[in-house]
Amino acid sequence: MHTLTMTAKEQPVIERALVIHILGVISALEHRSITIEEAETLWFCREVTTLLQRKAIRHEIVHILQLGRELRQIEKFIPHAVPKSLHDMRTLATNWLISNDTKIVATVWQ
Repeated sequence: MHTLTMTAKEQPVIERALVIHILGVISALEHRSITIEEAETLWFCREVTTLLQRKAIRHEIVHILQLGRELRQIEKFIPHAVPKSLHDMRTLATNWLISNDTKIVATVWQ
């Protein structure tokens, strides 16, 4: 079971940390360092998206994760589209980081 505890003050920093971690998973997928199944275990699963929705994590972040949940089906039916899907996810995540520039100045994992 996944848990996430945070205050309203911590939320922007937690969101930024999440997006940075998600970008790492996207990068690893692009470089074929991990499999889609591993990415699903880390972030791209229903349990994580449901938890983040309940914690009122911004819709844009949950949307990126939901796109990640579609990767297995894309790989199965139109495998040549996986790189574009990853590129689109990377673009969304990068643009989110640029527009939400809260700085991480202390550890977010306690």
